[in-house]
Amino acid sequence: MVKAVLLDIDGTLTRDRDTEALEPEAIAAIQDIVGRYVVGLVTGNALVVTQALARYIGLPRGSPLIAENGCLVDYNGEVRELCEDLNLRDAALRLMKAIPDLRPTYQFNYRRFDITLWAPGDPLDLVNAVKIELRKMNLENRVRVSHSGYALHLQPINSSKAVGIKYICSAMGIGCSDVVYIGDSDTDVEAMEIVGYGVAVSNATDELKKRARIVLEKPSGKGVADFIRYYLPRL
Repeated sequence: MVKAVLLDIDGTLTRDRDTEALEPEAIAAIQDIVGRYVVGLVTGNALVVTQALARYIGLPRGSPLIAENGCLVDYNGEVRELCEDLNLRDAALRLMKAIPDLRPTYQFNYRRFDITLWAPGDPLDLVNAVKIELRKMNLENRVRVSHSGYALHLQPINSSKAVGIKYICSAMGIGCSDVVYIGDSDTDVEAMEIVGYGVAVSNATDELKKRARIVLEKPSGKGVADFIRYYLPRL
């Protein structure tokens, strides 16, 4: 029995994977199930961004919020830190000096554990270049480097959205098998593997679709809206 619906934000609640504009149909559908299910957000965004979005889309105070890719959890008004503090902001500043065009995202100053950077060009090339520089800093075995499709993420090696979801499920007293998780990118893969119902929007990455239990027919927010209206009642 589904007890909680957890949602990624970028590429999942937005109109597509190329915009930050929210999909109104998804927001309306979420508001329709508040009160019947626990609804929460699981994202790579900074906690303050996640908290603000939760309020404006209509989630009740105290709803589960997982930010910085599992490093910070806000539930029932209590914030927990689930990651080792590696002072990755300083590492990021050194990376920006070493790699041309690498620059901070707009959330840089509001993040503590999962630090985000951006540069034009191929994401895979950027990830590889960053790994080379981290090796010089003796951090290659302590830092996970990934690209969400929106930004480059530097985070402690043992952190992930899955870690945050496990913590939330324990705090709520439910099994992860009672959870739906909807996402769109490779940063959602580990989360998909621990929940009962891993759901990928139609424009998700190929890797995520392989791991998902359900692949939706529509992209991003429109897919979320369809899932909530037509799939969720049957689970």
